[in-house]
Amino acid sequence: MSKHIIIAGGGPTGLLTALGLARQGNRVTVLEAEDKPNESPRALVYHFSVLPHLRDLGILEDCIATGFLRQDHAWRIYQTGEMIRWNLSCLDGVVEFPYALNLGQDKLSRVVLEHLKKYPKVSIRYETSLVGCTDHGSGVTAQLQSRGENEELEGDWLIGADGAGSFVRRHVLKMQFFGVTWPERYVATNLRVDLDSQAFSKTTMQIDPVFGSVICKIDPNNFWRVTFVEDPELPVESLKQRATEVLTKLLPEGVEYQIDAFSPYRMHQRVADRMRQGRIFLVGDAAHVTNPTGGLGLTGGMFDSFALVEALGRVIQDGASEDILEFYDRDRRQKFIELVSPRATHNLRTLYHMLPGQQRDEWIAQARAIAADRDKMRQVMSFHEQMRTVF
Repeated sequence: MSKHIIIAGGGPTGLLTALGLARQGNRVTVLEAEDKPNESPRALVYHFSVLPHLRDLGILEDCIATGFLRQDHAWRIYQTGEMIRWNLSCLDGVVEFPYALNLGQDKLSRVVLEHLKKYPKVSIRYETSLVGCTDHGSGVTAQLQSRGENEELEGDWLIGADGAGSFVRRHVLKMQFFGVTWPERYVATNLRVDLDSQAFSKTTMQIDPVFGSVICKIDPNNFWRVTFVEDPELPVESLKQRATEVLTKLLPEGVEYQIDAFSPYRMHQRVADRMRQGRIFLVGDAAHVTNPTGGLGLTGGMFDSFALVEALGRVIQDGASEDILEFYDRDRRQKFIELVSPRATHNLRTLYHMLPGQQRDEWIAQARAIAADRDKMRQVMSFHEQMRTVF
């Protein structure tokens, strides 16, 4: 049996959802307001727990070929230069893929788009916005605006994958987005820099209340993502000059670098009232947003996608009760509220807010103890397994 699912939003979460549904034989229409995929610096790291799902979607090999797998992870104490190294090899024999994948989300989107070309029932419509939707019980009618023209599109379900400013959440479902906005502006920069020679791990979390940062290698060619936070009242127009000054102090002394791209954005901890109402669903940032420290935002959105594809597949293909769709709603919100948001909040406070003193000394001692004990390290690293939905 085949159904027609309309997806608002052509980012990585929307595209992964489209691919999963297409592989089940469904007709899928993806609506993207922009004229091409977004290429700004954003999410980069995908944890080991999502890799089996990427394998099942048929894209893991291409993702690895475009990015790379890693096991190393380090906490760097800025004041002393100490590297406290953890390693995913502690999960060898415990999980199927004891690796993390480093891959820019723009590259992930391109990989998925190439695979979607294999499915003639998938349509990606750029410069097309959702401007309304009616759920009439047996299906949905989406109102679209494309290049100045208005039209209607009939479907069986609508999925809002249209980001933190989601039209689906705000105007179709009219839901609240409860939570907080962090006082800092987050700045992601892509740099040409050699940090391998400085013994940086391919993912390094630098701890300092002034120069705290997330430092990740993007590809094998000395291309790195370095992030930091700043006062949001500072003018965006002078950000590149300011970034140059910050990076010169943030990186080891004497390291030469070239800024290739930068992207400022605000950080939030927010969640919608629900992730399903009738025949309309939310996934990813449309449903919940978190600060990206620790790479939990897109990972959480991907688990939304995997769970919703499975739930809809059981309803469409197996005739399962729609109660499973209610379980999707409850479980994914619970995972965000109880797991993802608290852990991301803890990560951010550790990197950017922890002042020198007893608290930091205790944290450093604990991090060293974990580095010296593979059983403790395995327990900490296994957190990401808890993010998946098990029906």
